[in-house]
Amino acid sequence: MIKVTPYMQTVGTEKFKVFLTQPFDFNQLFVLNGNCQVLFDGWKGKNMGSWIRYTHDDDYMLEIFPKHYIIRQSKNIAGYQMPIPKTINDFINHMEMFGIQLYWNNWIDENFEPKDYLNANEISTYFTNLLIRMKKEQDID
Repeated sequence: MIKVTPYMQTVGTEKFKVFLTQPFDFNQLFVLNGNCQVLFDGWKGKNMGSWIRYTHDDDYMLEIFPKHYIIRQSKNIAGYQMPIPKTINDFINHMEMFGIQLYWNNWIDENFEPKDYLNANEISTYFTNLLIRMKKEQDID
């Protein structure tokens, strides 16, 4: 699983910025209707009639209504009402604000370079670990 890093903590490539400014659709968590590319791992969705619920390991719940959504960090606490995110970046920032860790699915790796989406402070470690896994330690500077 690849942790989602808010754009401000990446190196800030233009290609990734353009991607993050695309419209957000909750079906990017788990497709319930339509044809949408799922971007995030670990979410399940359920149509509740007049609203939709997305859950992540029963730790987090998003209740989606036409003009807002509610973020619940467990089933037993009051939620936080938020406006519907306009962009992918807005959604990531909402989750970051509440300490909810998101994970990209493999789509991100197939469409971007690690330097685009990783935390700027973790890029060197990522490539060092990759070389070790490939048994090419001699290539580490």
